[in-house]
Amino acid sequence: MAITRCSLSKEFIRSFTGDLMQVPAEEIVYLKDDGEVQNPRTGMDVHPKVPVGQAPEPSKDGDRRVAFVNWLASKDNPYFAEAMANRTWSYFFGRGIIDPVDDIRGSNPPSNPELLEALKEDFIQGAFDVRRLMRNVCLSRTYQLSVNKNKWNEDDEVNFSHAIPRRLSAEQMLDAIAIATGDRPKFKGLPAGLRPVELPDGIVAGNDFLSLFGRPKRQSACECERTSNVTLAHALNLINGTTISECLSAPANRLAKIVEAEKDDKKVVEDIYISVLSRPPTDPEIEAVVFPAAGSRLEVAQDLAWALMNSPAFLFNR
Repeated sequence: MAITRCSLSKEFIRSFTGDLMQVPAEEIVYLKDDGEVQNPRTGMDVHPKVPVGQAPEPSKDGDRRVAFVNWLASKDNPYFAEAMANRTWSYFFGRGIIDPVDDIRGSNPPSNPELLEALKEDFIQGAFDVRRLMRNVCLSRTYQLSVNKNKWNEDDEVNFSHAIPRRLSAEQMLDAIAIATGDRPKFKGLPAGLRPVELPDGIVAGNDFLSLFGRPKRQSACECERTSNVTLAHALNLINGTTISECLSAPANRLAKIVEAEKDDKKVVEDIYISVLSRPPTDPEIEAVVFPAAGSRLEVAQDLAWALMNSPAFLFNR
């Protein structure tokens, strides 16, 4: 059995996928189960081996990838639990206990070895339950810390003594815009209502907003393929780009429904704050929004939502 690579023409791919995949000479990886792989020098069969522990014996009529995965996520593999615990931690804190998360080696030690060991052991004892691991991280005191710094930790970036603000990922941001405005993005060739986080591939559905904000093409397994930096291009897109403006101006979006249903201007402001920031506005924030006596209340609502979507409270996990 072997995993084989081959390059197929675009026409051949489209004969199976239609217009969903528009990529020239796509490389396809598939299972080729036509016997054992042989050593070209000795002519003998090459038996499966694993870096540590004993390789499980695959069934004669089964898929050997299943046997490999069973070894990969087992107690016999000391690296999986550590890497998974470290990676999960990084998703909640913006950096791993070993950072970068894909650079696990002896010369790049964890910032807190005891913490990583405790997470790893609990992950193993929980039978590799990722939900349990995530729950333990979220219930920790460390995760509850504020982004506000004090004189003791103002220069700390590695010991998790305070929360570090981090920008929403590309998919999260587009999802947040869609939820706040009630207008779902549309992706060519894919079902209506599909969320950006549900897109099956980095190339299947192109989107300029997702590409700009760092959605990876998934051409590499490295976490470094995704970017979360903030540049002038990002700011200009949020201020003048078509993504937010089209969602705000959609005729049947949430803003239009709020303005039509609520005659009380204060209530309109409250509903928009809850829709965008998931919190009610303060009294000064309510007083700062002025609706015209004779004019478009919808335009004021759109301007308010646009301003909130360009605020750090919306764009960052804090």
